[in-house]
Amino acid sequence: MVDRVTSLDERVLILMPGQRDTDRTVQLLAEAQLACGPCADFDELCRELLRGAGAVLLTDEMLAGGLDEQFQRVLLQQSPWSAVPVLLLARDGASERSERGVLGGYTHTVVLERPVRKRSLVSAVRSAIRARRNQYEIRAAILEREQQARELSAQEERLRFVLSAGRLGSWELDLETQFYDCSDICKANYGRALDAPFTYQECMASIDPADRVRVQSALEESLANHTPYDLEYRVTWPNGESHWLMVRGRAVYDASGRPTRMAGVSLDVTERKRLHDALVESQAELASQAEQLRAADRLKDQFLATLAHELRNPLAPIRTGLSLVCDSPDPEVSHKALSIMQRQVGHMVRLIDDLLDVARIKQGKLELKLDRIPLASAIEAAIEASLPAVQRADHTLRTQLAEEALFVDADQTRLAQIISNLLNNASKYTPNGGEIELSVRREGDSVAISVHDNGLGVPSDCLDDVFQMFNQVDQSLHRAQGGLGIGLALVRTLVEMHGGRVEVESAGLNRGSTFTVRLPLAPSEPAARSPFSERAPAAVQHDRILVVDDNTDAADLLALMLVQAGYETTAVVDGPTAIEAAQRLRPQIVILDIGLPGMSGYEVAERLREDPRLSGTSLIALTGWGTPEDKRKAFAAGFDVHLTKPVAAEDLHAALGRAAAIRQHGRARDSGVS
Repeated sequence: MVDRVTSLDERVLILMPGQRDTDRTVQLLAEAQLACGPCADFDELCRELLRGAGAVLLTDEMLAGGLDEQFQRVLLQQSPWSAVPVLLLARDGASERSERGVLGGYTHTVVLERPVRKRSLVSAVRSAIRARRNQYEIRAAILEREQQARELSAQEERLRFVLSAGRLGSWELDLETQFYDCSDICKANYGRALDAPFTYQECMASIDPADRVRVQSALEESLANHTPYDLEYRVTWPNGESHWLMVRGRAVYDASGRPTRMAGVSLDVTERKRLHDALVESQAELASQAEQLRAADRLKDQFLATLAHELRNPLAPIRTGLSLVCDSPDPEVSHKALSIMQRQVGHMVRLIDDLLDVARIKQGKLELKLDRIPLASAIEAAIEASLPAVQRADHTLRTQLAEEALFVDADQTRLAQIISNLLNNASKYTPNGGEIELSVRREGDSVAISVHDNGLGVPSDCLDDVFQMFNQVDQSLHRAQGGLGIGLALVRTLVEMHGGRVEVESAGLNRGSTFTVRLPLAPSEPAARSPFSERAPAAVQHDRILVVDDNTDAADLLALMLVQAGYETTAVVDGPTAIEAAQRLRPQIVILDIGLPGMSGYEVAERLREDPRLSGTSLIALTGWGTPEDKRKAFAAGFDVHLTKPVAAEDLHAALGRAAAIRQHGRARDSGVS
């Protein structure tokens, strides 16, 4: 940094024998716009001179006793660039003595003989100040060169650090002799030992053959166009490893414009290239995931709209049927309305069951109850469940079953659900009066279950999409036929959980389709059944039952149904009332909702189990919470049977029978119907 010249640096320090001479001199110089600094003695003069001065003005009287040692030391110890001018006012005869004597050792002295004219004195002072300014310019130049030297040294140090820390290798090539000089790091970038020679020919030979033409073209273009050489290429190390290098350089040209040499740096960018490729792959994957999320969001919107539509459809006839039952005196009309309402409620139950299955699959909580079963029993159950839909559409259902008895290790309920979903799907997308065929055939150690129809078929580009959750191949058809687009997705998941696979074939739109499920066969002989798998005996009639549900309508209807079945029934709507009623009535069975206000069904069950007077009472959980974790919590609270709402009348009566068996033979809890 260059020192700035201040007012102190150009002032004239004055030392006179008397105050009058000092004042007159100060006034004279001030009139000439020259700054002054009067001093009382040599001590003050030395102090001020060290602070800065453009010149010193003193008289020979001040040197009568010899030059002050401190003043002499200050003059002689100035910086090499500095020589403050000293103006000495001397009388006749004194000037020679002064120059020869006390100031003879200081060459920057100007002696002015007294008396001196004012103009001559001012001119001499101004000349001294100009000389002093020249010294300041020299000082500035020296300081600037020193600063530049420091900066250059710092830059060189930073360059060495950057080259080392960044693994940058430096190189220089003589274009005439092809002498190649490179740093140790540059050698390392080419896989060479630090003490091994490395020529330009070896450098070019190490370049991957696929990149050599590109490298040579870039080099020639750089030399011809006077542009930087900047390239990335692969090199092969002596050990066979392939590395990516970034090489940059620039040519130096002579006066005629002919390139004489090149210099530059090299950097091993193998890891950076790997990370870049990984980043590109990751970005592509993220873009794919984003598109999948957008597609899932679209499917979600379609699903919610369809769900609202599917829930409203059965609610409309249910509401209409209720009005008919309430207003019509005709028993036949009421019976028909109730039949329709019962069918629509069944449709809603199946819809909700499918949604619950989807939730269990998503959470990984869907569990199979595997057993060795005859395949025919699952086929029979599936046909029975799907037959009403087939008959309503006036479809012809043909079956072609294997003659031999085939057994599979499967969850019979879920296997029947798989086949029923395929039959329902065929019925839904086959026009009225169409044909559906269910066939079963053995294929080595597996069995193939096929459902074929002559309905609308599947476009070839949509075959892979039909098993996607919430997906509908034809949205307009979907709206006409109904459905949430989850039946086939459930089929695929359940089949895979059984260790099988499902496929679809179709010749195109309006040419029918065939869905085939393949499952591994079990040995022909069924495994011995556990004694605990036998059904519990039928319910004992005329038991006292306590119904607890905060939904008053649900509690009253359930109580009414139980009364008609011959049970003595009481209904309450909260936990404390249930505990009081149980202690008073001593019921044989308590049907208890879980989600009660204030005191949950779990708490009520625990309180009932703590009362020894109710040790013979069976507890049935009847709740909308039906996950395996919900069942575990129910059994931990003391429930004997767990049922998930809504429950069919036959399932409820079966559960009552199991509860009675538990009361008679000891407590072995049952998950009931889920």
